[in-house]
Amino acid sequence: MIRKYIFFSFVCVIATQATAQNVQLIRSLEQQLGSAQGKPQYDILNKLAWEHRWASPDSTIYYGQRAYMLGQKLKLKKGLAMPLNFMGIATNYKGDRLVAYEYFARALSTGTSQRDSLQIAHANNNLGRLFFEQGLLSRSYEYFVKALALFESVNDSSGLAYTYQSLANLYRTQRDYSKAENHYIKAYNIRLKLGITREVMSALIQIGRLFQEMNQHDKALKYLLLADSAGHVMNDLLALAEIKTSLADSYLVKGPLRQAESMCTEGLKVIKERNNIRMLPQAYLTMGQIQFEKGALALARQYFKQALEVVERTKDLTSKMEAHYWLWKLSQKEHNKADELRNQNEYLVLKDSIKDLDLARQVERLQFEIEIQRKEQENELLKANHEKSEAIISEQRLQNITLIIAVGFVSTLGFIQWRHGRKSREISNKLTRQNQFIESQQQEIIAQNDKLSRRNQQLFDLNLEKDTLMSIVAHDLKSPLNRIKGVADLMQLEGGMTPGQEHYVRMTQDATQAGLYLIKDLLDVHALEENMEPHYTTFDLSTFLLEKMHAFQTAADAKGIHLHITEVQSEDVYLDQDYLARIVDNLISNAIKFSKRDATVEVSAGRKNDNIWLSIRDQGPGFSEKDKKQLFQKFRKLSARPTAGETSNGLGLAIVKTLVDRLNGSIDLNTTPGRGSEFLIHFPTHPSQA
Repeated sequence: MIRKYIFFSFVCVIATQATAQNVQLIRSLEQQLGSAQGKPQYDILNKLAWEHRWASPDSTIYYGQRAYMLGQKLKLKKGLAMPLNFMGIATNYKGDRLVAYEYFARALSTGTSQRDSLQIAHANNNLGRLFFEQGLLSRSYEYFVKALALFESVNDSSGLAYTYQSLANLYRTQRDYSKAENHYIKAYNIRLKLGITREVMSALIQIGRLFQEMNQHDKALKYLLLADSAGHVMNDLLALAEIKTSLADSYLVKGPLRQAESMCTEGLKVIKERNNIRMLPQAYLTMGQIQFEKGALALARQYFKQALEVVERTKDLTSKMEAHYWLWKLSQKEHNKADELRNQNEYLVLKDSIKDLDLARQVERLQFEIEIQRKEQENELLKANHEKSEAIISEQRLQNITLIIAVGFVSTLGFIQWRHGRKSREISNKLTRQNQFIESQQQEIIAQNDKLSRRNQQLFDLNLEKDTLMSIVAHDLKSPLNRIKGVADLMQLEGGMTPGQEHYVRMTQDATQAGLYLIKDLLDVHALEENMEPHYTTFDLSTFLLEKMHAFQTAADAKGIHLHITEVQSEDVYLDQDYLARIVDNLISNAIKFSKRDATVEVSAGRKNDNIWLSIRDQGPGFSEKDKKQLFQKFRKLSARPTAGETSNGLGLAIVKTLVDRLNGSIDLNTTPGRGSEFLIHFPTHPSQA
């Protein structure tokens, strides 16, 4: 109930918390800047302006001004609005809202004159965020809608994600949680496809906190746990600490105080080590509430006092009010009347101060809106005068051009006539020589076509024989099984059967479905044996595994299984992505299929020496010595059985082994009967090393 006072400011700054300044990239760009010239120099200046925007806004303005002047000197036809947008963002971070508005308005005008839809979209989004931060929600909505339409027209996924996030923040401010959730999810799905792990984590945190605000803490925990996995991928300890304190808040509401205390302890440790003053008060307050609920009142008082010590330095009135609120409730529980009255008075005084601050902000917003309206009127007047001057200049220019064209036309007409006669003779001679050459080439092509026709007929006959054989499997076996299953389904729908008949119908359905799965796997094995060459591409291993974990989350939740990435490095790997996806799909689905409820499936990967390694570990029944001898053979059903009645035809591990061999890799099994298994796969960094 106390934290509602910081909601609006939290929404305004949350987007800046997900990304830190990339010092290594900035140094690299500064080194490149010394030798760059022309358009490359312009691009590097813009990149430096963008990277400095949070940590050093003045540097962003410096590099943005240099980029803008260089762009004017180069007479760029497009992109000149980009440094204006960057300077507007930096000026807004410095708190000079009116100057920021002027930069964004110039970016909008420049982008319009250059027909640069992308920069027009960014300018609209930036203006929307500026008005949103000032509480002018209706005006900000108009700009967000324009930006969204433009980003869609130019198919800019990153811009779409930012605009969906901006709209979600706006709806969240208006307490329209349904629309806020819808737009946060859209932004998250786009960022998941883009594969930028830090932005994926940021989107997950925002969704989790939205559900916390809606008191839907089961959903909040789901998204915050996914954010925790993304944080482990990046190894960003400070981001993980923030996620864990948020998880502690949800666990505190739901009741498992042990889990809440564990999460908050981990987060608080990192925050204290990094001396992050922004996050420290809230972490202390959360830990104090946990101890309060546990009944450890002395320890709770210690944490609330520590929170007060920090906010005295930061002048954070909201956190200070919350600390006095909980000290009031603590003193009330301890029957300490003097302390209770003192902290209650402090709380009420701070509450009134915050209300006064809100009133001052409303006055500031009104002044900002009046000043913006005045500037817009000035801009409209300047625009009208400019259009009038342009019309006069255009008319004079048209007259001059008409005169020049008339003189040029008369001068060139005679020259064209002379050139035409000479070129006609040259072309005639050239066409004669080309016709002779074409005739000789046509004879050669006819001979080669005859040879190709005979070879194509031979290949066609062989393919027809193979396709006929596979057609028998695909149709002559699948069709009867489908009809049998259909009849069984109809019998079940009609009802009226005895328990025994119902049992036989279910047995028929299960048997036909298992047969259909077997035929599908047979066709997959046949396709793998025919297609011998993998298609290698470069992709990011951490992004790939995050997408896989997301895809299997529903199946894991259905059995109460915790699917977790324990270790992964952000590495660019050179493999067949489809083959690797089928390997991981088979191994993770097997791990879920053969694990009991409340078990854990752990996935990890990385680079070691000249190899990429991948590990999938489960807590299933393991494999016996007899199983190991038949592990990768087709149609070999091993001793373990699925824990929820799923089907198994003995082809999954055979397909995995075929694909690993195709990628020149190796697969090892570490297992103990009754205690789980680990499949460890190694691939060479480059296929030529195998």
